[in-house]
Amino acid sequence: MKKRNFFFIAIFLCSLGTFNPAYSSESIELIKIIFSRNIQVKELKDFSETGETKGFLSKIIKNEDKNKIRSLLLKKYQAPIRLTSHLMDSEIGENIINRTCKIIYPFRMNDPKACLLATKSTIIKSLALNNEKISLMIFLDEYPSEKIAIDITELYKLVNKVESMAELIKFFKDSPLEKLKN
Repeated sequence: MKKRNFFFIAIFLCSLGTFNPAYSSESIELIKIIFSRNIQVKELKDFSETGETKGFLSKIIKNEDKNKIRSLLLKKYQAPIRLTSHLMDSEIGENIINRTCKIIYPFRMNDPKACLLATKSTIIKSLALNNEKISLMIFLDEYPSEKIAIDITELYKLVNKVESMAELIKFFKDSPLEKLKN
C-alpha cells in the first residue's frame, strides 16, 4: 500500500514541472490561407493608447484609418459577469463562441474544445478585472495563449454575412412590399 501511494505521489510531483502556466498573449498571427504575419500585442496596445504605429502596423494601417481602428480596439462594452456566464452556457452563446473560435484561436492548436475554454475564460477574466467591461484590446491582451491566431479568411466571411444581414434588415425595414400595395 505504501509503495502504491509513493508511486502516485512521485508521478504527481514529476508532473508539476511539466505544466506551463497560462500567460496572457504576447503576439497575434494573422493568417490568410498559406500566408501569415505576426503582430506583437504590445505594439497593438501601444498603438491603441498613443495612436503611433510601429513595425508591421505602420505598413497596414493608413493614417486616415488610425482613429477608427483605435476606437474599435478601445470601445468598451458593459456586460454583467453573471449574465454573461449564463449566456455563454446557453445554446446561442455556444454558437456565438464556436463561430468566434473559427476566427480567433490559440496558434497551432485549432482544437474547438480548447478554443471554447480559452474564449470563455478570457471573457470572464476580462470582465472581472475591468469592472464588468470588455473591449477588443482587453480581450486580446488577456487571451490565455502566448500566441493567438486570427484567420482573416473566416473573419471576412463573418463580415460579409453581417453586412448582407444588415442589407436584408434595411430592405425589410424600408418595407418595399407595402409601397407596392399602395
